[in-house]
Amino acid sequence: MVDISDIKIRRSHRKTLALHFLPDGTIEVRAPHLVPKFLINDFLNKNRDWIEKKSAVVKKHRPIPKDYIDGESFFYLGKEHSLQVGNYTRIGIKGDKLLFPRALLFRAKKEIENWYIRQAKEVITDYVKLYAKEMKTSYVSVSLSDTRSKWGSCSHDNRLQFNWKLIMAPILVLRYVVIHELAHTLEKNHSRKFWSKVSAFNPSFKEQIKWLKTQGGSLSI
Repeated sequence: MVDISDIKIRRSHRKTLALHFLPDGTIEVRAPHLVPKFLINDFLNKNRDWIEKKSAVVKKHRPIPKDYIDGESFFYLGKEHSLQVGNYTRIGIKGDKLLFPRALLFRAKKEIENWYIRQAKEVITDYVKLYAKEMKTSYVSVSLSDTRSKWGSCSHDNRLQFNWKLIMAPILVLRYVVIHELAHTLEKNHSRKFWSKVSAFNPSFKEQIKWLKTQGGSLSI
């Protein structure tokens, strides 16, 4: 059972209360600055059944800690790959295998993370360039982060940032986040006009949003 008192509260210049599941599976209620705590608690209690059901789905997809041994599963662009340790000179994908140098096993987690980050930088940047052209917009830069609360962001001056763990998600999900943030270079809000722009280039965006909410927490090494 979810303990209501453990749910994080984030206040901002918004008008309504809303519930959000962060990429790591934790729950956050977003509230206007002046809404008192007792009204927030009432809101949470009224939505307790939904919170419990949603939490159960998210927990089902939480990652299992890795041991970095032969046969362990790692996801790359939504496809499952089995770790294969051997006398390789670098990390790489071959068929359904993730090849890993035996000499680097003493720091396997860090090496695999760095490899994922390099792949994410290349793939995400390519998609940003592609869709910026199609959407007839521009951006200042592309950077990566490991922010647990966001899969992507767009600053007021159109600097784009993406969570590198998206490289583990299905390509349609990664593409959706790119389109979402590029849409923010044109509309700095989540208005109907904003979602219309997202839909124009990604009609199935609601499916990707659902995937991130239910399975995003599984994107881990």
